[in-house]
Amino acid sequence: MKIALFFNSLLLKKSLESYLDGHIVSQKYADLILSDRVLTLDKNVLLVGHGKDADLRVPFSKAELFWFLEDYYLKMLDSISLDSKRDIKPYVERLNRKKQSKLDKIARNIDWSFR
Repeated sequence: MKIALFFNSLLLKKSLESYLDGHIVSQKYADLILSDRVLTLDKNVLLVGHGKDADLRVPFSKAELFWFLEDYYLKMLDSISLDSKRDIKPYVERLNRKKQSKLDKIARNIDWSFR
């Protein structure tokens, strides 16, 4: 998924940049826009912040961010017509392989000596 960031909060922006490394693109190429303020754009905008109206509430972990984005993406896929789903299947499979690769990398870096 390609994501653009529009934030007033520099700390939140930098955190998301580090969490979403490899997924950040300009607004023109983005599938989704994350922001800490309400924006009126022709793309899907998700609000990140402390308020009740935020789609993703602060604080959150990297794992929570990816679970949230995955859940949002799956809901987005459910709203797509069947013909479009066939067209998007290779894209989803590629995303799943990337996610599995990242999970494998995280698992390899865990210190299992605490057992």
